[in-house]
Amino acid sequence: SHRRPQSTMTIDDAAEYPERDDLITPLYEPSCKGDSARPEETGTTRSSSNNVDNDKEPILGTASLMGKSTSDTAAQRAAYAAMFAVFVDAINMMCIAPNLPILVTPGLHEDSFPSTEPFDIATAQYAHDAVEALGMVISNFVFGYIADRIGSRKAILLLMIGSCCTSVGIYLVRSNYWSFIAMTFANGLFGSAAAIANGYMFIIYKNDREKADEFGGYVMATLMVGLTVGGLFTLFFPSNLFRPLLLSSALCFLAFVVCFIFVFVPSESPVEIDSEPEEDDIPLDKRAISNVIIGASFDHLGTLGIYRMSTLYFILLTNSF
Repeated sequence: SHRRPQSTMTIDDAAEYPERDDLITPLYEPSCKGDSARPEETGTTRSSSNNVDNDKEPILGTASLMGKSTSDTAAQRAAYAAMFAVFVDAINMMCIAPNLPILVTPGLHEDSFPSTEPFDIATAQYAHDAVEALGMVISNFVFGYIADRIGSRKAILLLMIGSCCTSVGIYLVRSNYWSFIAMTFANGLFGSAAAIANGYMFIIYKNDREKADEFGGYVMATLMVGLTVGGLFTLFFPSNLFRPLLLSSALCFLAFVVCFIFVFVPSESPVEIDSEPEEDDIPLDKRAISNVIIGASFDHLGTLGIYRMSTLYFILLTNSF
């Protein structure tokens, strides 16, 4: 059967002679039905395609697109794992907080402390909140330094395993108020998962500020949801006010395993997203930041005080009847 002669014209040559599109022919084109000859039978090869310059961009970047998709998926899994750690850490901090007015009122419940001397009911509750908050402040500084030195992944893992152990410790010393206070402070020392996870988002998405901001918002939302869920834990254990600690401890260990599997080392971040830095970035105003921090601290203090006073008033009002 008759065949067209094979063209040795390259893609670059065709670009120079667009009117000669007849020169670009397939390597194999049967001229009649039933012709099943193959290129290898005619002796033709695809060596002509090697004439294209190696520095030319490939027409289909399938491998590149697949690599980018895989990197994005790994980054998202790491981000969700870190958010799960924040969620569990918030539960751990809040799981027995609604029970505190009952715990510091001797004789009100079988799990109440026998004595909180020299503190009265109100002072005993505020002391718990104070040492926990102090521990969290220290934790943010210490684990922020640890994350900078050895990596956010190790910092998150330490936070989860530490929260797991201190939750069990609080449960074991539940019969003594001052031991409870000491272990609460230790638990607060591992309560900075939200801050570390928020910084971690800006590391794995270091070349995509919009994505980093998005997941940073998710971290704070996850923290709020975790605090709410932690408070609801008390509803499931009305007869044992300390038992939610065991459940939160198990969740901390689960978060440790999840982060161990999915959270990768930031220095080996697979995300490679091209993004030019903005030239008109506004420098940070330290005075404005200080005002925000101080204002937020006083706002939190006032909100916490009103909440505790209302719960204590309810307890005292109940005992008066």
